[in-house]
Amino acid sequence: MPFRSWGQPANRQQPWRGFAAKPIWRTLNIGTGDTLIATATVSGAVIEAVLDSGSGATMISKPLAARLGMTKMEPRRINGLGGKAEVGLVRNVEVVLAGQARVLPFAIVADLGAISAAFGRPIDMMLGADVLAGGCVALDFATRRFAFEKSGSFAPSPDWTPLVLGHGTRKELFVFASVAGLDPVPLMLDFGSSSALMLSGAYVEAQSLLAGKANSTAALGGVEGVHIVKTFTADKVNLGTLQVASVPAIAHDRWTSESTVGNIGMPLLGQFDIVLDISQGRLWLRPIPAKARLPMLKDRSGLGLAASPTELTVVHVAAGGPAARSGWAAGDRIAAVKGFPIDTSYTRGSLWQWRYGPAGEKVALKLTDGTTRTLKLADYY
Repeated sequence: MPFRSWGQPANRQQPWRGFAAKPIWRTLNIGTGDTLIATATVSGAVIEAVLDSGSGATMISKPLAARLGMTKMEPRRINGLGGKAEVGLVRNVEVVLAGQARVLPFAIVADLGAISAAFGRPIDMMLGADVLAGGCVALDFATRRFAFEKSGSFAPSPDWTPLVLGHGTRKELFVFASVAGLDPVPLMLDFGSSSALMLSGAYVEAQSLLAGKANSTAALGGVEGVHIVKTFTADKVNLGTLQVASVPAIAHDRWTSESTVGNIGMPLLGQFDIVLDISQGRLWLRPIPAKARLPMLKDRSGLGLAASPTELTVVHVAAGGPAARSGWAAGDRIAAVKGFPIDTSYTRGSLWQWRYGPAGEKVALKLTDGTTRTLKLADYY
């Protein structure tokens, strides 16, 4: 079943010039508003994979590795955004993306359960910078498509803003950006992040970014598990000469990167057309019409949820949020939203969007014990 995006793609399409040859465009599926999913082949199996520039190495879920017969794994520990995780290493993995084949020296087999639970369906593979570095990636959000052309094949016109890509000590990609008008700092380029902006707790504290601002908490899932982070809204973020206002942000007290102070996720990057050429060390951005942009989602429920095929489980209740004020607690289980039962179509249609509705909207939530609660959405950070 194909993924559906938030809303409909805009009809207006900007011309794509600058490539040495006409790009071969392929379908780009966008799950839950901001997760980029493309068809790929790994070891001969056709799957749907998440594009994840924030990971230096491609990650494969344990169930997929088992199906592919990847039994010879070398134990390793890797650094996630908030800590270390136990993983396995498999060698010489063939990956094909958009017709371009690449044999990876290694790939990581990891527990992607926390990421899958947040997404609401199994994620079997995350294509990292090791795959994306094999070409030049173009993302066209107006028509939900992408191209994977040869590295060095793009010569931008003046309407594109160039940014230099840096490489951290752990091979993370980063660009320099300014938050709230402060001096530019290195922020990881992370296509795989559903957080528009993530900053280390130390940087947020040093720059007093929470001073006088409403803030709350949220549950953040990664390969290292689930962590509780602070949420707030950054007044603005500047990427070169481009500016985005009112950006939902996270302060992560367990940020582990030594080369960056945070990352820029897909909701923020999705305000622009994108061309990424890792081998050339360049990222190009171009403003796009509002209707074509990915939504910078802001939760107004105060509930952190893990989705299964039959229910939503509350894993976190945001401090001071609408759910906290209404007596919700971790462990509560939701069987239906607005009269629609939770099933495998929850994140494939539009039902998942209820948490991001307008402030003041009342949402009926039926629990697994048969009772129904009404939650009034509100801005709380």
